[in-house]
Amino acid sequence: MPAWLTFVVSAAAVALAGVRLARDGDAIAKHTGLGGVWVGAILIAAATSLPELATDFNAVLQGNTALAVGDLFGSSMANMLILAIADLLTRQPRLLLRVAVNQVLVGILAVLLTVVAVLGVLAGRRLGAFPLGWSTLVIGFGYVTGMRLIHRNRTEPPFRTPAEVAAARRPMRSIQQAFIGFGFATIVVLVAAPSLAASAAALADQLNMSQGIAGMLLLALTTSLPEAAVSYGSVRAGAYNLAVGNLLGSNCFNMAALVPLDLVQGPGSMLATIDPGLAVGGLVGVVLMTLAMLDVMNKSERRLWIVEPGPVFMILAYLAGLYGVYRVTSL
Repeated sequence: MPAWLTFVVSAAAVALAGVRLARDGDAIAKHTGLGGVWVGAILIAAATSLPELATDFNAVLQGNTALAVGDLFGSSMANMLILAIADLLTRQPRLLLRVAVNQVLVGILAVLLTVVAVLGVLAGRRLGAFPLGWSTLVIGFGYVTGMRLIHRNRTEPPFRTPAEVAAARRPMRSIQQAFIGFGFATIVVLVAAPSLAASAAALADQLNMSQGIAGMLLLALTTSLPEAAVSYGSVRAGAYNLAVGNLLGSNCFNMAALVPLDLVQGPGSMLATIDPGLAVGGLVGVVLMTLAMLDVMNKSERRLWIVEPGPVFMILAYLAGLYGVYRVTSL
């Protein structure tokens, strides 16, 4: 099939599977008592990040490390764009005002892991005294430690909005059905991801993009479709913590994915081999995540010209960041 047709078909499969992941993930959270924050940050984040992992695994095997790292940084940026749009379109009270404050823990972890990855890019081979890159070792340890901390602080907000109350009263499938549906949707994402990534890469070649820009723009936006679908399904179901936890948790998982990718790449630091200009994408992701956490902590309902400025600033920062990466890497 032509690249554009393959892209459309595989993107539709990933999006539909993402909606199922949201629905069954919410049921698992309620049955197990783990809470939407923890399930969103770990279980669903890992499932919706499978396209990035599968795509970047193949990219590193083919020697296209810039494509892989650009995809991971770009996906973290795209996830914050999704969060900003969802927050902008959600009726009062806004999305980021409805979630548990401990979502900030997930955001802080994502920021710290991203900063370490950026330092790994900028430090180059100067600190490469390990079989793996020092930064990926720190990221792996930080991810495991951070997820344990999030698990121990998995409380839900002390209040419920009318949408959450209505969602809690809806009939819920059994935990067996939820796990089966979640597993099936995960398989669909895993099967469709290679075709989605390959068609996106082919389109990028036709547009004469560099590997880093192609990964950060075209590939990142396409592999973030599951996160977008999960966020849409979660918000419609009133599972707001699941939506926000998935997006911030996916950013954590994106950085943790650097560990297996560095193992596949071989001895030395994978991050030290790529264009330092791509570090700008990681820094933009840090800015976007910080803006999101400030919005979670800020419980004010004031709006400027009907639209809350927080998500608008995030969208503008995302666009400015893409332009900045393009300018830096094209020099």
